[in-house]
Formats: sequence, C-alpha cells, structure tokens
Amino acid sequence: MNRYLSFVVAVLAMLYVSTTAFQCGSAETTSAKLYMQQKQYDKAEASLIKEVTKNERNAEAWFLLGQVRLEMKKYHEMNEAYTRALAIDTVHKADISRNRLAVWAMMYNDGVNLYNKGRDTAAYYDQALQKFSTAIEMQPDSSSTYYVRALGYYAKQDMNAAAADLAMTLKLNPASEDAARLLGQIHYNRSIERLQAKDEAAANAEMAKAVQAFEAAYAANPGSADNITNLIDVYERTKASDKAMKLTRTAVEQDPKNKVFRYAYGVFLLKQEKYAEAIAQFEKAVELDPNYIDAVYNLGVSHLNWGVSMKAEADKKLDEERAKNKGKSKEVKEDLSYREQFRLALPYLEKAAMTRDDDAALWQQLGKLYLNLNMKDKAQDAFAKFDKLTKGK
Repeated sequence: MNRYLSFVVAVLAMLYVSTTAFQCGSAETTSAKLYMQQKQYDKAEASLIKEVTKNERNAEAWFLLGQVRLEMKKYHEMNEAYTRALAIDTVHKADISRNRLAVWAMMYNDGVNLYNKGRDTAAYYDQALQKFSTAIEMQPDSSSTYYVRALGYYAKQDMNAAAADLAMTLKLNPASEDAARLLGQIHYNRSIERLQAKDEAAANAEMAKAVQAFEAAYAANPGSADNITNLIDVYERTKASDKAMKLTRTAVEQDPKNKVFRYAYGVFLLKQEKYAEAIAQFEKAVELDPNYIDAVYNLGVSHLNWGVSMKAEADKKLDEERAKNKGKSKEVKEDLSYREQFRLALPYLEKAAMTRDDDAALWQQLGKLYLNLNMKDKAQDAFAKFDKLTKGK
C-alpha cells in the first residue's frame, strides 16, 4: 500500500528570527548578535556556546542559540536550545512556538513530497522519514505526523515501527479511522503469519489486537462497509459470531434502507453459508443502489457458492447411488438442479467484471462458471483474461 499523499499542511507561521537590539550583556552574547547581523552563523553559534557554558541560566543566550541554529537548519539542536530557554524563562515562548510550528509545517510538507517520490524510487522513503521525525520533534502532539510517518515505515515494510506510530496516532486522536484500519490490518496479517508458523498463542494475541483496532475504526465511522466487513472477519476468526450477528443485524434493523448495512449483513450470512438469507440482503442492497458493485458481486458469489454446495451434495448422493447399484442395470439419474444457481450467478458476476476488469480471481471464477454451464467459448475468453492478468506473477 503505497498511497499518494496530498500537501495538506499550510505554513501557518512565518519564521521569526531576531538578533535582539544591543543591550548590556556578556562579551560573548554581544559578539554573537553582531555575527548574526553579518550572517556569520557558525561564529555566532560558537560565541553563544561559550556563553551558555559559562552561564547556563542565561535564557536569552539559549534563545539566540536556537535562532542561530534555525538559520543553520540544525533543527534538532535548535529545538534543544529552545527547550533550555523555556526552562529558564518564558519571555520568548511566543517566538519559539511560532518557529517550531513553521519548521513542523515545512518538514511535514517536505516529507510528504519525498514520500510521494518514494512510490517511484524507494530510497526517498528514508529521507521522508527523517523529515517526519523532525516534524514530530517540533510538534510531538501532532497525530497526523505520526500517521504519515507510519505510512513511510509501512512502505519500507518496517511493520514494528509502523504499528508503534499508528498506536501513537490513535492515542493522540482515537477517531483516526485510517490509522485504526491500517493498524488492524498489520495485526491481522501478523496473526495469519503466526498461524502459518504453527504459533497459535502468538496468532491469537495478534488477532485480539486486530479486533481492538478494527473496533476503533468502526467506532470512528460505523457507516463504512470496509470497517464492518473487517470486524465480521475478525469476529469470525475469534469465534465471536454472536458479535458479528449483533453488529450487522442490529444495523439493518435500525436503518433498513442503508445499503452498506444490508451489504455487511449479507457478508456475514454468506460466511455462515446461509445462502438464501445472504441473497435476500444483497438483493436489497442492489435494489437500493443498482450500481453497488460490491453487493452485485457478492450476490453473484452467493448464488455461485450455493450452487457449488448443491453440486457437492448431488455428487455425493450420486456416488452413493452408483455404489449401491453397482453391477445392476438400473440407470442412476444425476441431479442437475445446482445449475440454476450457476445461471442466476452469471449476470451478477458479469456485471461486476465490467467494472473490475483487472480482478484476476473474478475472471477465473467466470471461466469455471462458463465451463459448468457448457459455454466453452466464453470460458476460453475468461481464462485467457485470467492468464493475461496473472502473467509474470
């Protein structure tokens, strides 16, 4: 997931740099001010370091040292000097706050620009992360900065760092839907990986964290189909079907004309293999919005899966009858009623394919469906499309 980020931060504050009028002070401070006027910032920094070394309670010297380092673009050291100045006296608090905010905005936007370049050249991600880290140092309570840095770590596949920043995003802003959803996905993927490695305890722990994150995403936006379906999935995996049922059925009861809730309830019922009930919900969703492609697709899938289930049952009975009548001349009739569900599935899957032209799995499904309905030419075309989409993968 290498998403594109927009430049959403305006530079809200202009950088303020003042040399301060000459007043009585130490020789080092006076020299530093003169050097600042002459833009000899390295010499000004050296003079001020001498001053604060001799007199570490000199708030003005610390503030000026921060100003000099601002000009030198030594933002970490600038921030340290500002912090020391504020610990002694708040007289320069407004100027310091304004400069920190301006540097934050500059670093944020620079980081976004570099992140977007990373989509083409991955080396830019490291530079983006450096910018975002500096921005966080300037404004440690900015949830959005932790989120964009998390995206940078995610792009580099550093999931531990990404998860930590997403958790911080949610701590600062519990209503951050995108952060909660991505954190849930990270924990979900980890759970599957642990399960494949036969580490059930670790898998369960990660899935529990995924549940928590997806619940936060749902709380932030209960009208999102993604948030509901993600919760259905993790509830199923944690054997909490009662929660999934309550989540979806209650939503439909409270707002029966909400296509998203109808869709989500249908997804739950489909997972429970309650095909007729799932079809009824998807039909309602499509009735509310004929172009609701996710509902159209899953309506087709419901008929298809029901047909597959019927075919499996029919094949089992056929094998039993053949075994029973082995050696006898009695002809055993095959139950082909499942084909009706295949025929019902076809128009919905074909409609979905019109807008999901690059969905390889869908074209594979269509190919198999065409074969079962003895539509050989269309099957050949569908499989050719599938091969084209998966070539080289």
